[in-house]
Parts: sequence; C-alpha cells; structure tokens
Amino acid sequence: MSSLKISYKIYLEAEDISQSRIQSCTSFVNEIIKNHTNSYLNRAKITDECDMEDFVLRLYAEEEINEAVCSSEEDAKAFVDDTVDMLFDIAHMHSFLDMEGSFSIELGCENRAYTFRSESGDSLCDFEEQK
Repeated sequence: MSSLKISYKIYLEAEDISQSRIQSCTSFVNEIIKNHTNSYLNRAKITDECDMEDFVLRLYAEEEINEAVCSSEEDAKAFVDDTVDMLFDIAHMHSFLDMEGSFSIELGCENRAYTFRSESGDSLCDFEEQK
C-alpha cells in the first residue's frame, strides 16, 4: 500500500445575486459534496461566508489529507476525475459563480496537481495541470 497526500482549495463567489440563488447554490454545493461517492471529497467542510443582506455568495473548502497508508486506493485513483466532474457540475448548474482553486494528489510516486477557474457567465471550468 502507498502513502497518500491530497489537498484542495475551492473558492466560489458571486455578488449582487438574489437571496434565493444564494440559498439554492449553497444547498446544491453542500449536497453534491455530502453525497459524493469519493470518500476524499465527501468529507470536505464547506465554509459559508454568504451575506444575504449584501447579496453576496461566498463558499470555500480547504482540505489536506495525509495517510501513511492509503485507506481507499480506488477513491484515490479516481480523485482527479471525480474532482473535475464535480467542479464541472457546479459551474454548469450555477454559471453565475466565479470559481477558482487548486487540487493535488500524491499517491506513492505519482504526483498530479491542477488549478482551475470559471468566470461568472461561463458554464465551463478551465483546468491547468501544474508541472
């Protein structure tokens, strides 16, 4: 069994949006993470700094996972694809969001790291592999 190190930083923000959009987006993001099948994603803690009175949505998750022995090699191997799919789903369903962040995985000798960005009005998410 290999050692594992995963980290991710996900920032979601939108300004001047309705309170109902703030509530529905917050609920969607919490549900998509809580019900995710990947054990390394569904443990994410979403910090909610939304301000309903100022019509600002601000959610973020920062996580670092270190395991001397990987507890779920299947989930670890699927982590990058599962993260990309989840971020695409969020960007597609809530195109009014500005999204940015990074995620990485070190599984044994294999290292992969990415940054991502999606601007408001764009229902896609751009990813860049870090060298």
